[in-house]
Amino acid sequence: MTAPRTVPSVVRGLAAVAAGLVLLVACTSSDDDGGTAARDEQAPNPGALPTLAGGLDLEEVDPVRFLVGDGLAYGAPLPSEQAAAEGFLVDPEVREVLVRRVHSLTSGRFVADVLLLRLDGDELFDVGVLDAFVEGLVATLGGAAPRDVVVGDRTTLRSQGPDGAAQGFREGDLVVLVRAPVVEDAALVVNRQLAAAAAGTRGSLDPVTPLVGLPVDAAFVPVPTVAFEPFGSPEEEPVPAAPILIGGTSLQGRYGVVAGERRTVVWAFTLDPATYPSAEVLQPALGSLASTRAGGAPPTLVEVGGRVVQVAVGGPEQLSATAFRHEGLALLVEGTDPAQVDAAVTAWIAAL
Repeated sequence: MTAPRTVPSVVRGLAAVAAGLVLLVACTSSDDDGGTAARDEQAPNPGALPTLAGGLDLEEVDPVRFLVGDGLAYGAPLPSEQAAAEGFLVDPEVREVLVRRVHSLTSGRFVADVLLLRLDGDELFDVGVLDAFVEGLVATLGGAAPRDVVVGDRTTLRSQGPDGAAQGFREGDLVVLVRAPVVEDAALVVNRQLAAAAAGTRGSLDPVTPLVGLPVDAAFVPVPTVAFEPFGSPEEEPVPAAPILIGGTSLQGRYGVVAGERRTVVWAFTLDPATYPSAEVLQPALGSLASTRAGGAPPTLVEVGGRVVQVAVGGPEQLSATAFRHEGLALLVEGTDPAQVDAAVTAWIAAL
């Protein structure tokens, strides 16, 4: 999401110019001797024209009222999404932002992004400007002029552009914005949010990304640049030492082969849902896993292909390791060359 050039900023500027023109006309009309113009040419610049004072009294609405919806889960955003959402704070009309990724609670499928903006009524001088501000947000996120869409007893705004759709509405000081790759998903989220809110259902500020269980073999999809080769018999050659992940219920390891050479070792864990009820709970364990395999090197969060990965680079003669999640599986790539580990991770994520 990118922060829009907001309508109120433009409106305030026009209002300031209008106010200045009114003031100039009034002063000119009251000058009896006709010398105003001559004196004004010699007067110092009075500075920027004043803006109109704000003062809309907006009811404060708890965001958890709209972090709801039948069959929906509201998970943590990617670091890039969080940074983009915080860009809205450059607008004085916005006091707080909260962004979540919406997933299907049952399938884990990504559905939409939800952005909640808390407004500062002191920065909005009338309801018309407020309405224009919300309309401008929906238009910017959707990529097209919005239109009214009635959901139950509520009128919402929907914008559908070439790259996706956005739908939103305001309640009190809270603007709720939903952006999805397809208009049907944006509409689904808004419909379920409003239905749950009308029923009095409340969500939570704690992000929850569901972990959908997969068989361990599901991790080893075809990857164009890496072949996953099973380990040989221990009697024939040493097998790589297996990693340990608390809450891992099964483990499978393979060599990552590139151009006929074993350049990395890859591992896949299935997970105990009681230990890891959400991806947010799993994330610290992935960092610890990567760090342990890299000789205690501290893990770093990196965004790769729309996923958060934990990267730990070991010292000379030590392994480097990267851990990440795919649905309900924990995946680990390790090797002595950090560049080879990075290449394998990037290719694997692209293929999943």
